[in-house]
Amino acid sequence: MVLRKSISSVLVAGLLALCLLGAGCTSQPTEEGTPTATPTHAAAEEYAFNETNNNEIVTVSTGSEITISLDENPTTGYEWNITSSAGLEYVNDTYITPETELVGAGGMHVWQYLAAEPGAAGFTAIYKRPWEETTGNETTFSMAFTIE
Repeated sequence: MVLRKSISSVLVAGLLALCLLGAGCTSQPTEEGTPTATPTHAAAEEYAFNETNNNEIVTVSTGSEITISLDENPTTGYEWNITSSAGLEYVNDTYITPETELVGAGGMHVWQYLAAEPGAAGFTAIYKRPWEETTGNETTFSMAFTIE
């Protein structure tokens, strides 16, 4: 089943790449003397953060891709309860299983965001069992972003 999903993912990614390449090979005719538009913004940057970036304030440019990776072990019932604010556009989140056969081993939870609009934004997370009350003694993670 996992192999079938991997093959499907590769095929979809390949088709998407072909479509993008094909779209880039076409051009629109321009009238003589009509200037063509030149992009005025820099290329989007990619940022990757993990638990070592806890409580940091980071400045990123609009359109940048932000990835936050935190250790997680759902086999114990614990999971990250996250909150993100306006300015960060949710793209995806994935749990990556451990590369071991040990029962109960933890993996990595990865969240992907786009710095969508200028201003202040934040990402916070509390590591807890969802059925338990928050006591204030939980492990937390927090980052603040200034999007320019």
